[in-house]
Amino acid sequence: MKTLLKNVSLRGRIVDVLIEGNKFKQISENITESADIILDESGKAIEPAFYNTHTHISMTLLKGLGDDKELFDWLNEDIWPREAKMTPEDIYYASKFAILEMIKGGTVFCNDMYQYSEETMRAIDEMGIRGVVSKPEIDIGCSKEELEEKKQKVLDFVEFKNINEERIIKGMSCHSVYTLSDEFLQFYSDIAKKHNMYIHIHACETKHEVEECIKKNGCTPIEFLEKFGLLTEKTILAHCVHLSDNDIEIIKRHNTKIAHCPVSNFKLKSGLMAFQKLHDSGVTVTLGTDGSASNNSLGMLEEMKVCALNAKTQANSSKAGNVYDIYKTATVNGANAFGIDAGVIEEGKIADFVLYDLNHYLLCPNYNLVSNIVYSAQNDCITDVFCDGKQIMCDRKVENEGQIIEDFRKIVEKFKTIS
Repeated sequence: MKTLLKNVSLRGRIVDVLIEGNKFKQISENITESADIILDESGKAIEPAFYNTHTHISMTLLKGLGDDKELFDWLNEDIWPREAKMTPEDIYYASKFAILEMIKGGTVFCNDMYQYSEETMRAIDEMGIRGVVSKPEIDIGCSKEELEEKKQKVLDFVEFKNINEERIIKGMSCHSVYTLSDEFLQFYSDIAKKHNMYIHIHACETKHEVEECIKKNGCTPIEFLEKFGLLTEKTILAHCVHLSDNDIEIIKRHNTKIAHCPVSNFKLKSGLMAFQKLHDSGVTVTLGTDGSASNNSLGMLEEMKVCALNAKTQANSSKAGNVYDIYKTATVNGANAFGIDAGVIEEGKIADFVLYDLNHYLLCPNYNLVSNIVYSAQNDCITDVFCDGKQIMCDRKVENEGQIIEDFRKIVEKFKTIS
C-alpha cells in the first residue's frame, strides 16, 4: 500500500510525502510516483506523533473521583476499592475510550500498566495504535499461597499469545518498592531478564516513598531497585521526582529511561522533577500522562506545556526546558526508548505522524511551529493521525467513535456509587 501526501508543510517548506507500507519512502517536491491513496494536504503541517510513556489508560473510568487528596489517601479511599470491582469487560471498553482520547490528541503509543492487560492489548490492536502492555501484581500483606498465585498470573501473561506483535509489546510491571516484597521484585527481575522484556516501575514519586524506603532498606528506591537488577536499558521509571545525585548517576549508568508526568505530579503535589538537571546529565527523559484519575487528561500537548513550566520553575531559570528538548520528550525520545524507529519525519523511518491545521487560530502567527505546538496548541489543531503508515483519524473523526463513547457511558454508571 502506498499513500501520497501532496503539498504538506515540513519545517517551513512545501513537500510531497510518499509512504510505502509503514515507512516514509520519499520526501521531496513534486513526487510523481503513483500511489493507492493520494491526499491533498495544503494548509497542513506534518509532524511526529506522540508517545505516552506512562499510562493506566483504563483509569479513565475513575476520572474526577477523589480529587484534591493526598496520594495515599486517594489510592486507599477512592482508587483501590473501585479497581477491585472492575471486570475484563470494563477494562476493554475503558481502554478503547481512552485510546480514542489519545488519538484525538495525536498520541499513537502508550506504555500501560493495569489489570486485565489482555483486554488492553485487544483494545490497542482494534484501535490501530502501538503499546507496551504489562500486568502489575501487588503482594504486600499476601500469604505464601497468594504470592505463588500472583507469580503464576505473571507467568500466564508472559505465555499469553501476543495478538499483534507488529504494534504491541508485552512488558513487565513492578508497581513500586512499597507494594512489592523483595521476593517478588527478584522474581520480576528474573522473568524480565529471561524474556528480554521492558520493565515499568513507579519510582521516587513522593518524598514519603523515598523516606520510607531509606528507613526500611537503608537506601533510596533507585539504589534498592538496582540491587535486584531491575535497572536496565529497557526499564522505564515513572515520575522520579525525588532523586539524589547518586540516583541520577545510577540511572545514567544503566541507561534507564524516565517517564516524566508533570501534570500528575502537580495535581498530587508530588513535587517538581529536575528536568534540566536530568537532561544535562544525559539521562533520557520521556513524557507520560499517568492515568486519567490523577491527571484527568491523556493529552500530550498539555503535558508538554506543563513540562516546560515545571522545568523553568524547578530550575528557577527561564532558559530551562528548551522548547525543542521538551518536544523531543514527547516524540522521538519516547519512540527510541521502546526501540521504535520513529518520532521524526525522515525517509526510512516508520510513518507515525500527525497533521496540524496551519489555519487554526492557535497556530497563528507561525513564527515557530514547535513553540506553537508546545505552548499554544490544543487537540483540535490536529486534523489527522497516522500510525504505522495507516490513517487512524481523518478530519478529526475516528472510526466508530460514537459507539466507543456509548459503550463507555454504559459501564461507567456502576462506578459512581462504589466506595
